[in-house]
Amino acid sequence: AAAAAAAAKKGPDGLDIPRFWFPPSTASPAAREQASAEQAELTSLASRHPGGIPSSEFKLVASKVGGYPSFFGPLLLERVSGDAAATVCLVAKVQQWWEANCRYQCPATRVFNLLKSPGTSCVTRENWKTGLACLLDTHPGLEFLKSTPEFQDRYLECVVERMFYTNCPGESDGMTLREMRKSNIPDVLLAVDEEPDINLINDYFSYEHFYVLYCKFWELDLDHDFLLDREDLIKLGNYSLTYRIVDRIFEGACRRITSGVPEKLGYLDFIWLLLSEEDKTSDTALRYWFNGVDLDGDGYIRPHEMEYFYKEQIHRMDCLAQEVIQFSDVLCQMSDMVKPQEEGKVSLVDLRKCGQAGIFLNVLFNLTKFIQSEQRDPNQIFHERATPELTDWDRYAKIEYARLSMEEEDGDVDGEWDAEGGAGGLVAMAVDSTT
Repeated sequence: AAAAAAAAKKGPDGLDIPRFWFPPSTASPAAREQASAEQAELTSLASRHPGGIPSSEFKLVASKVGGYPSFFGPLLLERVSGDAAATVCLVAKVQQWWEANCRYQCPATRVFNLLKSPGTSCVTRENWKTGLACLLDTHPGLEFLKSTPEFQDRYLECVVERMFYTNCPGESDGMTLREMRKSNIPDVLLAVDEEPDINLINDYFSYEHFYVLYCKFWELDLDHDFLLDREDLIKLGNYSLTYRIVDRIFEGACRRITSGVPEKLGYLDFIWLLLSEEDKTSDTALRYWFNGVDLDGDGYIRPHEMEYFYKEQIHRMDCLAQEVIQFSDVLCQMSDMVKPQEEGKVSLVDLRKCGQAGIFLNVLFNLTKFIQSEQRDPNQIFHERATPELTDWDRYAKIEYARLSMEEEDGDVDGEWDAEGGAGGLVAMAVDSTT
């Protein structure tokens, strides 16, 4: 019988194949070991607090029993007790919550179960804001924001929107369990909990990245109504985008506009735009710009659509006394660059595979970056190769943050910012908090 069982484990070629899938009712050895450690920690807490676990211990409950970052402690207490004002929670309730939502579960499922509202199947932006609110109160790298509640809100909006940008590229307002599992969010949350310098966490949470996004928006929003119109946006990057692609943005072709005001972009819309503009290698950015260039929405970029956008580039080259490259020559180069599966039809899959989608898109609607790609600085190439862990957005944000810091030190920042919700002075405060 033992021999028959051993033979059953072998593959068709007699190979001994290790078990690689565990049904939901069966936990892996690692999951069982983790559950035993968490149960032991919970038992220890119960022995120290037989009358119930106090709120002061819920950071420990979150990290040692739930496998969460410690700043989720207050939220975990609210979820387990069912009372936002609870100061103590019975051990039995913690045990019940852990068994239902944590035991044998992966980190993504645990976070998902904690954040989502009861009876729902996704984590909304508001769920995320509620869950991360405690981070603002406890993280040493964000302590300086406590004196500016408005910026706490803006920072939180930026963090959440970046999570959705990276992991939920569709139009939905909720993050599904599948999207959570495919993301790196659980690992990043734990890294934020352990790292006192928030700016070392480039994914989602960097204050410097938020500062760049917010200040770029503020620089364009001259009337400070927290909305951008076409004339505001066209100034982005020293008028680098063409009028035709800007029109497509405001038509909602690239992505549905969420500001609620016709013909206006809000702060959250701008986050998607700037992230897509400065890093055209991400899947979300490719989809964003592909939708904008695909005029008829048939899923392909065809020569007549490329020509529609490139005509404005020709006009710009002529105005700037640049050597004009005719569309017929550009079309041949772009076809060689992308190598579409079907001649004359560039699909989103083709752009993903070619590895040069950024150049392809810049040729059509960003003359500044098109020229820069033709005249690349060797030092820039060396720096990019020396820091492969950084994305194009990471590099852009680092340069822009340094520029904004210098302008603030020189007194070039708009003096009305602090009074009207601007970011003046927050660079210095951020620097002081990390030294």
